[in-house]
Amino acid sequence: MSRLTGANFMRLWKDHCFWSCVTFMVSFGAFMVFFEYYMLCRSGYGTALDGISLGCSNFMGFIVAVFVSLFWGTEYSDGTIRNKLVIGHQRHTVYLSGLLVNFAAVLLFHGIYVATVFLVGIPLLGFSGSIGVELLFRLALLSVLMDLTFSAIYTFLAMINQNKAKVTAVSILSAFVLLLLSGYIHSALSEPKTYDAYIEVTDKGYVISHEGTEENPYYLEGTKRKVYEFLRDFLPSGQGVQIAERSADHMGQRLLYSCLIIVCTTGVGMLLFEKKDIK
Repeated sequence: MSRLTGANFMRLWKDHCFWSCVTFMVSFGAFMVFFEYYMLCRSGYGTALDGISLGCSNFMGFIVAVFVSLFWGTEYSDGTIRNKLVIGHQRHTVYLSGLLVNFAAVLLFHGIYVATVFLVGIPLLGFSGSIGVELLFRLALLSVLMDLTFSAIYTFLAMINQNKAKVTAVSILSAFVLLLLSGYIHSALSEPKTYDAYIEVTDKGYVISHEGTEENPYYLEGTKRKVYEFLRDFLPSGQGVQIAERSADHMGQRLLYSCLIIVCTTGVGMLLFEKKDIK
């Protein structure tokens, strides 16, 4: 398996999609810093570097979906996976070696973004921090597990389907749907239970004053709220939204959910890959 993994890494360094993702992460990290620097110069307010470094968590699913689907789609289309099996490699070693390479690549993408933020940001914004060391460490650990979870999911999709175009489309679409769903869930859970006194201006320009507190009809309660909270913590995209919001609540549950998804998708993926008729 070590020789197979080494061969995968050798191909990784030569892969155009890999270097395109690296370039994108560097560019996005620099853009985020320059944007915050612009806002700081214009308004006097900006986000600290440690906060900016968490900004890519929302869209890591897209990066993983694009990279994994294209990288392993090429393996199928070029006949590389079939050749590996013909020369005697076991199917489970092919799957696991591919998963390990995906793990390493995705963590590298995330690390490159963070490194770019600090390398470009320190000269412009100074070494500023708004998050305690303990919270930053917890968020970093959650980010690593989130990256590995996305990698396991999209490795599963890529390894059980030989159609490169179909896998790419399904992977990107699923990343988009997951992000939208998680954003909706997070927004619903963020609704306040009551509204304080406020002033409302109607379409016709009338000013209506609301005194005291008022119940929020959109506030989630009971079983529905528990279901939404479970989905927010369980979905890797939901975890990404929370990381970007600098929330490490329910850390134990979130780590457990990530490990559960990784184990289940990898186990099922290996079983299906063992029975797959590879052409």
